Amino acid sequence: MSYSPPASCAGKTTEQNTTQQEASTEVAPITINSRRLVCENTVYSVFFDHISDAQGREVLNYLSVSPKCQIKNMLTGVSVLPVKDNQLGLIQVFRHPMGRWSWEAPKGFIDLDESPEQAAMRELYEETGFELSAENLYSLGQTTPEAGLINGRIGLYAAVLDVKCVPDSVTHELGHGKLEFFDRGQIAKLITLGQIEDACTLSALFLYFIQQQNWLVSGKLNETRENI
Repeated sequence: MSYSPPASCAGKTTEQNTTQQEASTEVAPITINSRRLVCENTVYSVFFDHISDAQGREVLNYLSVSPKCQIKNMLTGVSVLPVKDNQLGLIQVFRHPMGRWSWEAPKGFIDLDESPEQAAMRELYEETGFELSAENLYSLGQTTPEAGLINGRIGLYAAVLDVKCVPDSVTHELGHGKLEFFDRGQIAKLITLGQIEDACTLSALFLYFIQQQNWLVSGKLNETRENI
C-alpha cells in the first residue's frame, strides 16, 4: 500500500511523479495493513498506519507524515548554505515546537513546476535577500530529516555569493531573526554549544566541509569555487 499524491500534484512529468515504490526496487520487510488519515494541512498529510512484518510483530498506530507533493527521488524541500568570503551564512530561527532559538541554513519547500535548484535560489532570496545565478549554486547531496517519520528528502546546496554582494531587504518569516556569517571555527563552537542542531543544517555543513576538503585534495578547487 502506498500513498497517492493529491490532485494538486497530478498532471506532472514522470520525473515529478516519483512515488515511494519507485524510490526502491527492494521488497519491503514491513507491510502496511491499513492507513488512517489523522489530519492534514496544505503541505502534509498525517496518517496512523497499521504495520507488521513476517514474524508477526506489529504497530497499530505508526505515525507517518507524507508531504503532499514530491519530485524525483522523493525530494520535497531544499536547504541552502550561503557562502561569502569563506564564511557561511545562517539565520537565527525560533522553533515553536522546541521553544528555543536555533541557527539554521535557509530552507523551504519545493513549489509545483519548480526544480530543486530553482527552489534553492528562491528560498535564498526570500529568506536572505541575496540573488544568485545558477552557475554559483552547487549541490552538496541530499538528506532525510526524519526517515522514521517523514517520507521525504531535502536537497542540500551551497550558494557562492560575491564578496561585494549586498542583499535586498526582506520581510522576515514568522519566527525568523537575523542573518549572520560565521567562519569554520565559529561554526564548530555553535555546534558544540548546541546552538546548531537542525538536522538539515548539520548535514549541509558536514557535506560542505567534506566536499571542500575533497576539492582541495584533488586539485579541482578552481577560481569559480575558490570561496567554497
